[in-house]
Amino acid sequence: MRTIETRDEAERPVAPQRRRGRSDGSSLRDRVVIISTVLGVIAFVLIGLPYLKRDLPAEGLPVVATDVAPDSDRHAVREWLRSNDHDPHPREIRWWPARTLDELYRRQLTAAKDAVEDSEDDDPQLRDYVEQLEHDGPERVCRLKFRSKNEVGAQISHDDLFVLRGGRVRPVRNDTSVATAMRKYFPDDAGEP
Repeated sequence: MRTIETRDEAERPVAPQRRRGRSDGSSLRDRVVIISTVLGVIAFVLIGLPYLKRDLPAEGLPVVATDVAPDSDRHAVREWLRSNDHDPHPREIRWWPARTLDELYRRQLTAAKDAVEDSEDDDPQLRDYVEQLEHDGPERVCRLKFRSKNEVGAQISHDDLFVLRGGRVRPVRNDTSVATAMRKYFPDDAGEP
C-alpha cells in the first residue's frame, strides 16, 4: 500500500543526482587536474625538449647547396660505413674534415729511424716499416662521431678516426697509441655538425 505524501513533501525540490565518471569541470578537483596537466606540458616543452634534441643532427627538409664542392672524403667514409656496419643508415652527429698529419708523420719516422739505429740485430721488419713510412708519406685522417643500430636495434654511439688514401678508407683502432696521438689533432669543439 502506498502512502500519501503531504503537500510540503511533494513540492520539495529534488537534488540532481550525480552521474559517476563524468564531470562538468566545475569542481575543485577537476580544476586542479586540468591546471597541473597544462603546467606539466608547458614544463616538458620548455625543459624536456632541449634535452631530447641534444647531440642529434638537425632534421628537416634537404637544403640544396649551391657553389659548394661535394666533400669526397666525407662521402668515402659514409660509403665505407654503409658497407661495413650493421646499420646501413647511421646518424651522423659531428664531422671533423680530413687533415694531413705532417707533424705526427715526422715524429713516427724519426722514432722508427732511431729504433733501427739503436737495434743491435738488423731487424728487417723495422727497416721495412721505415721504408713503408717513407714511401707512403703523411696520412690524411678524419674523425666522425655517429650513432648506429646494433643487431637488436639498440643505438650505439661511435667516435672513430679514419685514414684516407687514394679514395680508400681504413678505420683506426681506438685502443692504440696512434689513435690517441691522432685524436689530439681533432679537438672536440672543432667539429662540424
